[in-house]
Amino acid sequence: MAKPTTKRRVHDDFDGAWKNMLTERRFASFVAFFMPDRYDLIDWSRGVQFLEQELRSITRKSKRGARSVDRLAKVWLLDGSESWILIHVEIQSQEDVDFPRRMFEYRFRAHDLFGDRPIACLAILADPNRAWRPSSYSASFWGTEIGIKFPIVKLLDFTDRLDELEQSRNPFARFVVAHLKTLETQGDYETRLQWKVRIIQGLYDMGVPEEEIGQFYHDFDWLLALPDPLSARFHTTMTRFEEEKEMPHLTTAERIGRKIGLKEGREEGREEGREEGRKEGREEGREEGRRVVLIEQMTIKFGPMSEDVVAKVNALTTERLDQVCRDILTATTVEELRLSSG
Repeated sequence: MAKPTTKRRVHDDFDGAWKNMLTERRFASFVAFFMPDRYDLIDWSRGVQFLEQELRSITRKSKRGARSVDRLAKVWLLDGSESWILIHVEIQSQEDVDFPRRMFEYRFRAHDLFGDRPIACLAILADPNRAWRPSSYSASFWGTEIGIKFPIVKLLDFTDRLDELEQSRNPFARFVVAHLKTLETQGDYETRLQWKVRIIQGLYDMGVPEEEIGQFYHDFDWLLALPDPLSARFHTTMTRFEEEKEMPHLTTAERIGRKIGLKEGREEGREEGREEGRKEGREEGREEGRRVVLIEQMTIKFGPMSEDVVAKVNALTTERLDQVCRDILTATTVEELRLSSG
């Protein structure tokens, strides 16, 4: 049997990483980083609401890009008015000639849905082509013209600002670093390992609350994916680092459990995870990590999960959890997972 090789390319899941990162709880940080001139106009004390159902009514008729993330956020402005902000985050590895038109369609359908309420758009261009910068769409026929102009953020523009980003306390600054280094190190996994250690260890210096650090760790782990041998080295390095900082909330067993979930329940991965869990004496941490990943995978695939659904996942037996982790691969609805089954 051939031994694993660090030369084997791994799947870089930019889409899943951004979906996990861009949540209601982090929307203020997102705006502060990507739309700093708009941050002080919003009354953050009134919260943020993602309108997933409304977003689906806007996007369901559009031919979506192969890799894209969309958010429709409802916020309140400091002047007391209610406003919706349509945030279209496009994660893709190549140019998409339909993207400008899609931005126009989303804005038009949002206007059709919400009437005259103000709506702002933003495109995050995360592709590797510096020259591709679509920021408008227009069409005309016999004197009739339609179109849209929208602001863009090109992630490659941050390449010369990495030192500045690493010093920022905004988690999206470090997330952009991780994204850029994932693009830069495709196929060069030794260098990627070094950057992954550097970036994730840097999270601890950001002053992130202890209850948040585990979730950030997982979200950043979607980027900078490593082949199994290097992934094991990374976990060993991080375990030693955490022990030195006396942070037991992030155990190797828990991370192995998360890794199992991200590998979508492969049998050999589960056995490896169980062995590592026993070695560390933290089997319960591994299983808890798998439940966290399962809930996140369900959220990505089906939308936000209710408290009742989360409670059902947490109540699954180990045997049933194994089966649901396999079923998530082909399920098209939450009901098909049969969370209430014994």
